Amino acid sequence: MYAKRNSLTILAVLLLLSTVGFFWYRREAQELQRVSQKNQQLTQQLRGALEVSGTLKQIISERDLLQARWEKAPKKILNTEEPAFSLSYINWLIREHGLDLDFDFYLNDKKANNEYTAFSYTLNGEGDYRNICSLVWYMTQNPLLYHIKNVTFRRSDNDPERINFIIMFEGYSMKKEWEVGREFAMASTAFNWNAEFGHDAFSSLIPLTAVKDPDSSPAPKPAVASPLPAAPPKPKERPGLLDVENATLLAITNDRAYLRARDGKVVTLKIGDEVRNGRLARVDPQHNQVEFTIETENGSSRLLQLNIEYN
Repeated sequence: MYAKRNSLTILAVLLLLSTVGFFWYRREAQELQRVSQKNQQLTQQLRGALEVSGTLKQIISERDLLQARWEKAPKKILNTEEPAFSLSYINWLIREHGLDLDFDFYLNDKKANNEYTAFSYTLNGEGDYRNICSLVWYMTQNPLLYHIKNVTFRRSDNDPERINFIIMFEGYSMKKEWEVGREFAMASTAFNWNAEFGHDAFSSLIPLTAVKDPDSSPAPKPAVASPLPAAPPKPKERPGLLDVENATLLAITNDRAYLRARDGKVVTLKIGDEVRNGRLARVDPQHNQVEFTIETENGSSRLLQLNIEYN
């Protein structure tokens, strides 16, 4: 009797232990599965973080290389507000180096590319030849990139020591701002003619105003003052020049323009050719446009643009 009761008791205890062991094992198995899944997620996140870290290191390395190349480059393009920046920059060059120049500033055209935008400008002004050459030198030698396309000179009718000039050039602006490690410093080295060319091209120029030699004996005054020589007349234009004010632009090639005069005659012009009161200054096949510099009655000049008229 006692042996049977003991056997039942032991069987019940074993059954209870088996039940408890089953649920404990199931819980531990579920926890182990959860930990395994979490480990897989963390492993994937770690692998992705390592890939991102490697990509970031590569990007930083390429950026540092590009920044070093940009800083060492002789010419640079900035992300600027054009045309206001180019106008203020040229004014800054003139003030910085004390250039005696007066000019008008014109925006002719702008052309958008993938990485930058090109702006076409015209400087139309007056000054002495030395300062004009200095301004051209500063624009071409300083770090900011400008492409001077054409320079035209004409002696001023009001002051024989000054020159009317037209400078046509291109400026550029990046579409995306380039984050450099340090600010771009606006600096410009003074132009030294002797250091740059080995001699000063203007040192031997004789001023137009005669200087009296103090050692020379005074010349006797004439009894009757001779009249001053008359100013040389303005050279007459060649007859038959095209009047572009009343002409029509028909077609454009790479360097030539075809225009129809008022009388129906077709005239072919290339850059620099004379027209009535001016010259052909620019041919723009991409925009079907030509540009002339026309002299006004007061001695200054203006720009005249003609476009192809489509019927």
